[in-house]
Amino acid sequence: MIQAKKAIGFFVSFAFLAFGFLFFSAKGIEPFADFALLEWQTKLANQGIFHLPYNHGIEDPDYSFFPLPDLFFQLTKGIAHSTFPNIYPILISPIFKFFGYSGLTILQTILFSIAIYIFHQIQKSGKTTLLLLFGSTLPIYIFLIHETVLIFLLEIIVLFLYHKNQNVFAGIIGAIILWIRPEMCFIMVSVPFCFGELNQRMRFYFSLACGFSFLAFGNYYISGSFLPFRLTKNSNIELRPENVFFLVKIWILQVPIFTLICFSFLKSLLNKKIHLRISLLLFVMIVMLVVAPNTGGHNTPRYLFGLVPLFVLFLYDKKKEPSPYISFRWIIIITAVTFYTVWNLNSQIKELKKISKFQSNTLNEIRKINDSVLIFSNPDFVFVSLPLLEEKKDLLLLRKNFNPKELANLLNKENTKTFTLLELPPSPVELPYNFRIPNCLNECNFIRGKTLPLEGALLPISRTQYKRN
Repeated sequence: MIQAKKAIGFFVSFAFLAFGFLFFSAKGIEPFADFALLEWQTKLANQGIFHLPYNHGIEDPDYSFFPLPDLFFQLTKGIAHSTFPNIYPILISPIFKFFGYSGLTILQTILFSIAIYIFHQIQKSGKTTLLLLFGSTLPIYIFLIHETVLIFLLEIIVLFLYHKNQNVFAGIIGAIILWIRPEMCFIMVSVPFCFGELNQRMRFYFSLACGFSFLAFGNYYISGSFLPFRLTKNSNIELRPENVFFLVKIWILQVPIFTLICFSFLKSLLNKKIHLRISLLLFVMIVMLVVAPNTGGHNTPRYLFGLVPLFVLFLYDKKKEPSPYISFRWIIIITAVTFYTVWNLNSQIKELKKISKFQSNTLNEIRKINDSVLIFSNPDFVFVSLPLLEEKKDLLLLRKNFNPKELANLLNKENTKTFTLLELPPSPVELPYNFRIPNCLNECNFIRGKTLPLEGALLPISRTQYKRN
């Protein structure tokens, strides 16, 4: 046996050094996909804007050419709102404004550390605390602009409050979690089963339902929808075997705590002692894998990270291992998990930096285009260019089955003489060689020019200029 305090001191010191190294390694990572959207929302929040502005809202009331994929915004009362609630962007906006990404990383490191400390207060177990610290690649989000670390902290607070029989407050915070991340509903339902006493669970569920209902009515008053936009946009549940396979693979690779749970579960089966709580949690995990709308897009099992604290709680056995001590066997296991996770995090940061290199290179080359109006045919590609909105560039996105006449009308009302079409193969839509402006008397056609590669870009991007003639 080793004293838990000494073990915690050693591993926390190692975590400080490892995260410090990763902090400097992660510098320069440019946001992409929903990271770019959250960055945009954060900058808008600093301006007191809590919707997604669109220069052509009058000419294009249906937002047919709005420069975001439909999955990421909801049109309500003629205004586009992000499917990501503004809670996280508003909270981080002051830090981001004055200190940028470095300040955000430090803030999220503090939030993550607070979460680990609060979790330690639940069981006072050095083993489970260290397993939560290093048991998954969730800390990668410390270095990214994303709400995952905030949700992790709120989940730990819910567990702590429930443990302290503060079920009303736990339910209210749980409702906030559900509003930001609806997929966490499976986690919130499972919270009471993490503890031996279940007599308080109805109060927790009632508070959870009341809190969510309050947010739903508030959202209905503002936007006309009872459900979070994130849930509205992902309401079609469809089994996608390829998604399930991918999530299972990265879940096993990036969450070593899951492997420990599997061994613990198999051991209980061999001993003919069925662990009902672990069985329930494994069932919840399977359900979450099946109903996941997509893979998450970050090469991480972020939809499942909420399970990690619950898995860790189930590994604690007070009878076998008194909390002031950690056995040598567990010290070896924790050491192996620690080095594996740090190696994994470092590999992920290297991968993110590669993506960032392509992103920044592409953005710099697009900046060189003289036309202020840029039209994209690929919804994934348009995320790269969101920062150009701050540079007075006008971004438009072509959707499937778009109407060229509507595009021509929009361009005509803005008195556009030329624009550039940017394509990243495979392009899901095509813009005609030329298209006519309806009810026009002079210079009524947009004529396609020569298609050229985007010089200097590391991706096979083509650019085509259209001129009004």
